[in-house]
Amino acid sequence: MAATVIDGKAIAAELRAELARELEELKSQGARPGIATLLVGEDFGAGMYRGAVEKFCAEMGLGYRSETLPADAAERSVVEAVESLNRDPAVSGILPLRPFPPQVSDSVVINSISVDKDVDCFHPFNMGRLALGEPTFPPATPAACMEVLARYLRSEGRDPAEALEGAEVCVVGHSNTVGKPLALLLLNANATTTVAHVYTSNKGNLAKHTLAADYLVVAAGVPHLVGADLVKEGAVVLDVGINRVVLCPACGALNRGKKSPCRVCGAGLADAEAKTVGDADYEAVAQKAKAITPVPGGVGAVTNMMLARNTLRAARLELERR
Repeated sequence: MAATVIDGKAIAAELRAELARELEELKSQGARPGIATLLVGEDFGAGMYRGAVEKFCAEMGLGYRSETLPADAAERSVVEAVESLNRDPAVSGILPLRPFPPQVSDSVVINSISVDKDVDCFHPFNMGRLALGEPTFPPATPAACMEVLARYLRSEGRDPAEALEGAEVCVVGHSNTVGKPLALLLLNANATTTVAHVYTSNKGNLAKHTLAADYLVVAAGVPHLVGADLVKEGAVVLDVGINRVVLCPACGALNRGKKSPCRVCGAGLADAEAKTVGDADYEAVAQKAKAITPVPGGVGAVTNMMLARNTLRAARLELERR
C-alpha cells in the first residue's frame, strides 16, 4: 500500500489563515510586526531567499525592511546595520542571510542581533534556551517538521504528545540549522531520539539507526540518501532535503550538474532533465512508509509560516514589555 502523502501546502494554507487572524489582532493593539533581512554581498542563494521572504511578507501583510551592504563592507559596518535593525520598532524579527564574505564573522554578526528579534534561533542565547527546553523562537525548519508531524498525527486521531513520548525517532543530518535543533525539539517532546548523518552512512551504519525508527526525518542534503531499504515498514518519513539534480537520459542516475558526464555511466548530460528531489527516494520509500512528505510541497512549504509565527510572537512580547 502506498504511503499517505502529507500535504505541506495544505498545512501552510491552514497556518496562513490562523496567523492572519493573529496578525490583525496584534495590529489592532498597536503592534507593527515586521521582518528585516540582512544581506552582505551578492550571493545568489541568499538573494533568492531574500526575495522569497519579501514576497511572503507582502502576502501576509507583515512589514518588511531590507538591509543590503556591499561585499567589501567592513565587519563594523555590518554590526552597525544590525544595531539599526535592533532599534527599529517596525522590525520584530531579523534574518541574517548567509554566507557572509570572509572579512565578516558569522558569530560576531549573530551575537549582535537582539535575542528578542532572533526569530530563526541563530543566537547562542536562544539556542541554549532551546537546549534547556525553555520558551524561545524555535528555528523555522525544525519547527515546521514538528508542526507537520503534529497535524498529521491529529488527522489520524492521535494526540501528538502521547504519540511522540518514548517513540523511536531518527534524524538523519546534524547541521546547526536543522538536525541539531530538531533533535532538541524531539527530546523536549520526550521522544527517544537518535541523530545520524552522512558520516554514519559513509561507515555503512545508517541502516541500524533508521530501520528502528517509527518516525524518520531526513535532512542531510544528499539526494536520495535514504531508499526503501533504510526505512522501517509503516514508518512516518519527513523529507527536509531540497536538491536540484539532473537525470541521466541513459541510465536515470541523479547528477549534481550538466557540465560533467554521468557519474554512473559516463553519458553526456547537456540535454538532461533538471528536477528537485529530496534526501529520500520518494517513489521507493512511499511504497514502504505509512506516510511521507513530498519534495517540493512538504516541509518546505510550512517553513515560512513558522517564521511568521515567531515574528508575531516577537511582536506580542514587545507589546507586553511596553
